[in-house]
Amino acid sequence: MAQNLPTTRSTAGARAPAWAVAGVALLALAAPAAGQRIRAAVDHTELTVEDQLILTVVIEGAQNARPTLPPLPDFDVRAAGQSTQMSFVNGRSTVSVSHTYLLTPRRPGVFTIGPAAVELDGRVHSSQPIEIRVLEASATPRRARDLFLTARVSTTTPYVGQQVIYTWRFYRRVRIADARLDPLEFEGLLVEDLGEVREHQATVDGVDYLVSEIRKALFPQEVGRLTLPASRLTCEVAVQGSRRRGSIFDDFFTTSTQTKVLRTEEIALEVRPLPPAPPGFSGLVGEFGVEARLSAGEVAVGESATLRLKISGTGNVQMIAEPRLPELPGLKVYDDRPEAAVDRSGGALAGYRSYSKALVPLEPAELTLPAVGVVYFDPRREEYRTARSAPLTLRVLPGNGDEELRLTESLAPGAGKVEVRILADDILPLYRGVDAVARPARPGRRPVLLAAGVAAPPLLFLATLLAERRRRRWDEDAGLRRRRGAARRVLGELRRLGAGAAGVRPRADEISRRLREYVGDKLDCEGCALTPSEAERALRGAGVDERPAAQLRALLERLEAAQYGAGESGSEAAVTEAEGLVRRLERHLGG
Repeated sequence: MAQNLPTTRSTAGARAPAWAVAGVALLALAAPAAGQRIRAAVDHTELTVEDQLILTVVIEGAQNARPTLPPLPDFDVRAAGQSTQMSFVNGRSTVSVSHTYLLTPRRPGVFTIGPAAVELDGRVHSSQPIEIRVLEASATPRRARDLFLTARVSTTTPYVGQQVIYTWRFYRRVRIADARLDPLEFEGLLVEDLGEVREHQATVDGVDYLVSEIRKALFPQEVGRLTLPASRLTCEVAVQGSRRRGSIFDDFFTTSTQTKVLRTEEIALEVRPLPPAPPGFSGLVGEFGVEARLSAGEVAVGESATLRLKISGTGNVQMIAEPRLPELPGLKVYDDRPEAAVDRSGGALAGYRSYSKALVPLEPAELTLPAVGVVYFDPRREEYRTARSAPLTLRVLPGNGDEELRLTESLAPGAGKVEVRILADDILPLYRGVDAVARPARPGRRPVLLAAGVAAPPLLFLATLLAERRRRRWDEDAGLRRRRGAARRVLGELRRLGAGAAGVRPRADEISRRLREYVGDKLDCEGCALTPSEAERALRGAGVDERPAAQLRALLERLEAAQYGAGESGSEAAVTEAEGLVRRLERHLGG
């Protein structure tokens, strides 16, 4: 049977104190049976779905061999680095390499981690299988739990288009670090965020907790059963250790961290269809109202008054459409630009859309503007309703008289033929002579200047248009900004690392982080989370040749080994190698 070994974690999110690393090395060297070349161990064999399992695979006598893990369909697996231990006994040196993996259970049950395998000297060596028991999170009473998640919805039987409030809460009463929430993705629904993450205090079963709350407005688009997936949050929890024995200058207590993986349950929604819709229904579901007002109740013929229609409410406000106005005889109507706003700060999505119309009366009259109606479905009453504005009255007064275009003036009153004086001409007389076109005095620069003057405006317009398109693309495409500046940023940071203070070697983790960030910027992904193998696969998938991709993986693995196995420092040579590798990758990836 495999032994349960304390292990060290080799990622930034899973650290262990130095004494734990030493303990792993000693146990790894002392524990194997005679002739055993590979063995596997876990830090504990019973855990809940909220815990994380550390699997350590130790290979004896081969520094470059890598183990092959068995299929683990019941766990999420993430490589956490490796460490190397060397020992000298009776003049003989022995090397062992520990490969660490983080296993997150997907469900409760009893599972078997099969044998890990490695090929050495033409033979395949296998470790012993390990049995793991995973318990429900509810096996621990909530009152005794230091942290837990909840997810609730306002209704599980919504109508199509109805607003469903999804509330996610994270309760905790212990110190945590490096909390990472997997993206909340909902298929078949439109999603709107309701403000930022809220922090508040709450009391549950007599226990005080600090609560982080996320609210989202969900709008189902399909009839039938929809499943809101379970959310998952991973964090590091501070764990108080036992008292240390040793020098009086040692810490009285040691504090370590323990990885917790919290989950919510899936939520099933049964989406109901809307009843048959009446005429005028545009898809609004919620509670809505209509306001109408005039900028002036009295105008003269030829003047204008502004009619403003405002539709506001709570629900799928994105579906607010312009209402259809009734016939308005005696008025000319001119549309203005609509206005809209959405309020996400409350407990539900709300908003409005406002439409403006310029009304120009054609003749004196007492006009009545009929009420404007908007049809919507009220899910609380489960019926269609019509919101109407109040009718408005517009009084139109006679104008100040028609404006006349006077081009002549009579010089003498009376009937019959009279003498007139011309006041103005509306069209100048046409001149038909060919001498109206003046010939240039002599050929020279004038035709060139004329052509340049004619061509300059469209060329300037085209250049301005191209520059504006380029600026918009730059502003809208965050991935483009990351790709364009990636090489310049990482080379500058590597140069600063290489030109550090005298006698100070560049840190291996800093060099590794710069390289991972570069890959993430070029491929528009989260670079810091990439393992060496994942970084190589991502580059190969982006069209990079096998050799530079493999060189990057090898360099990242050496940096990890320097960071977790042989010390915390890198070297100037590693910086120089990283700079050359970035330049080679840039030729493949481009801008």
